[in-house]
Amino acid sequence: MTMRAIDHLVLSFDDLVTARERLGALRFTVAPDAVHPFGTGNACVFLADGVYLEPLAVVDAAAQAEALAAGNFFVARDAAFRAEQDLPGFSGLAFRSADALGDRDALTAQDLGEPATVDFSRTFRQSDGAGATLSFRLAFARLLPGFVASLFFCEARHSVAPDRSALARHANGAKGLLRIVLVGTVDEETRRLLETITGSALTSDGSGGATLASANVVLEFLTPSLAQARYGAAAVDDRLRLAGMVLAVTDLDQARAALAPDGVTERDGRIVATLGSASTPFIAFEERPS
Repeated sequence: MTMRAIDHLVLSFDDLVTARERLGALRFTVAPDAVHPFGTGNACVFLADGVYLEPLAVVDAAAQAEALAAGNFFVARDAAFRAEQDLPGFSGLAFRSADALGDRDALTAQDLGEPATVDFSRTFRQSDGAGATLSFRLAFARLLPGFVASLFFCEARHSVAPDRSALARHANGAKGLLRIVLVGTVDEETRRLLETITGSALTSDGSGGATLASANVVLEFLTPSLAQARYGAAAVDDRLRLAGMVLAVTDLDQARAALAPDGVTERDGRIVATLGSASTPFIAFEERPS
């Protein structure tokens, strides 16, 4: 089975102003706000390795309500997360797809997928001021009671290749995504879904945790005690949830100098920054030679 790559993480915020303020304080270059046709919008953080973080908020309540009434899966899942979870929080994980319909059908055949898809286009403003239209198709895995996140495929259906090189340069030195940290219990149904989507097997890391490799990023599964020891992250309940992301920097001193001390700690040779009032969600920085 071919291993699947991570495309991006969705981080739901109350509003994009808060998202921009918090991520800007961590010295990320934040892209201009972009608006979806169904009432949500984002202010993305792009990384040089091609993965990106999508801070998401409702920017047009009327359009969001219309999308909910029409059964838009992306909007419905974001709305459900907002209603049930504290914000900010990692609400979704997107996997790259060259054929979202085929991926949907493969998941549905194993009773792991949803029949609906979401197709949309939006304008992307490039660094030279020129506009480009970006089109996407999303297909969704089933929501599972033991996993507090939406998993979906993201197929880019445009031929233009936006120049994001300027947006991928960050004062904190972040270059790429090393790991996604998940905390909680991995039940059998969740394990089957994750292994099916990534195309790899969950394996013990020898310390009480486990890992699952995608084509470009490692998913790190931790018990609450391990999450607390490694990242200072606390579990909310027994359900599995996306707790944080670990980014590579070439110089940890550069990251340390760039980051304000508020909400930032150091653990086992890494810098950990929380994004809200609680210990999750978090973004950690680890040094990796270039």
